[in-house]
Amino acid sequence: MDTTQIILIVFIVLLIIIYPILISTRNKKENQRMQEQTNSLKRGDRVLTTSGVYGTIVDLHLEEDKKIVTIETGTGKNKGYISVDAYAIYTVFKDEEEIKAEENKDLKIENKEDKKDTKLENKVLDHDKTIESENNDQVSTETKKNENSDSALTDNTDENSASTKKKRLKVSKKKDEII
Repeated sequence: MDTTQIILIVFIVLLIIIYPILISTRNKKENQRMQEQTNSLKRGDRVLTTSGVYGTIVDLHLEEDKKIVTIETGTGKNKGYISVDAYAIYTVFKDEEEIKAEENKDLKIENKEDKKDTKLENKVLDHDKTIESENNDQVSTETKKNENSDSALTDNTDENSASTKKKRLKVSKKKDEII
């Protein structure tokens, strides 16, 4: 067998093993969501069924280990009732009060997160300022050292230039003597 054939076979075997695992975890999450939704159903909830029927729940009851939901559909002359299994409810529409309550919860959570972010930013800024001041102190210390060494160099240069002048004078005197 060729190495590419081996790699292909290994890849196919891995897909055959991994695919069911991924699908089962997705199904577990979906089943859990459906179970939570079914358990939270109550009278007055506006719902959409999996078959596309909109309505309001008017009755909930158990029948042979199944939760049956009676939905009122339409208005006025077109009003009707339909009974479906609770798992046939696709979506529960929330009341305005519930939506506002959830928005308030979300805002509170966002405010808490913003406060945490602000505190963290302040700590970072304080830390940066501390590091910057330490760096400035080091720079000023090094600058003073450099100034001191520069003044020492200037003194040495003055001494060197004076000694150079003396040497030149000696050399010029020797030239004069030779001439």
